[in-house]
Amino acid sequence: MDMKALSVFIEVARTGSLRQAAQLLGMSPAAVARKLDHLEYYFRTQLLDRSPSGMALTAAGELLADRARLTLGDMDTTRQLIDDLRGLRRGSVCIYAGGALVSELLVPILTDIHDHYPGLRFRVSEGRTQELFEALRHGEADLGVAIFSPESARPYVQASTPLDHAAIMGADHPLATMRGVSLRDIVRHPLAVPDASYSVRQEVERVARNNGLSIDPVFVTGSLIVQKELALQGRAVLILPPDCFRREIEAGSLRSVPLLGDDRISTSLDVCRHPERALTYAARALNAALLEHVRRREKGMGGVAPCWQDRRGAGLRYQA
Repeated sequence: MDMKALSVFIEVARTGSLRQAAQLLGMSPAAVARKLDHLEYYFRTQLLDRSPSGMALTAAGELLADRARLTLGDMDTTRQLIDDLRGLRRGSVCIYAGGALVSELLVPILTDIHDHYPGLRFRVSEGRTQELFEALRHGEADLGVAIFSPESARPYVQASTPLDHAAIMGADHPLATMRGVSLRDIVRHPLAVPDASYSVRQEVERVARNNGLSIDPVFVTGSLIVQKELALQGRAVLILPPDCFRREIEAGSLRSVPLLGDDRISTSLDVCRHPERALTYAARALNAALLEHVRRREKGMGGVAPCWQDRRGAGLRYQA
């Protein structure tokens, strides 16, 4: 089996275009076509329907694409595990996280690990909760950090810690001086929320219905950067975890006001992995750091735990 041909096939399946896949892979279209022909000869079946508008997977192609992603991911993991046996502290890890969690949660942890283990490489992808668990299931991510995890994803969750949402607004906003706000208070002001495919929007809508309210947001965006800028300019109230804006809140440019009573929106911060896949050294290092972060949150301890390697060099540890 030509593993390169599998990689080429996956790229063609993803782009739906032989020419675009060739450009991204740094190959000629003719070379890509030969790789595809090799696969179809190997499997004795047609994998792609070719048309002037592009390429589409046949039923056999769909099956191969799903299995090939897992196979290539497993091969990369195996290579890194062999490196681990040889004592090479290097490798890469892919982590999937919601955009609201990346900058304030992941960046301090990633930079701390890299300071101590410069041979490790990190690939961070942002996406919605459903996309995160799909990436774990298909072997496209080693780890995930999720909020609003569905019940069906519980086998993937290693550890959780409570995560409350609050009303976030600029320091000069009329709600900024209140000790607590209800959703009825919030909807009197311009609101910025993600679209209805996001779990937090669905939860806000649920609380609104329970209060006989309807949500009419002025701004609908999944971009945390846009939401934050709207709040900083005093143009909108957000409903998100205060952890997403820790620096701005500590600097006094944003305010976090708790939601009152039955209007509270509480979920959990979940550290996730596939329960049946081995982790490489790089993935184990990041996983240890994330689990330690959850432990520190549970104990009310802030910041990133200092990192050190034990005397035998056996692995990464985090100390309180």
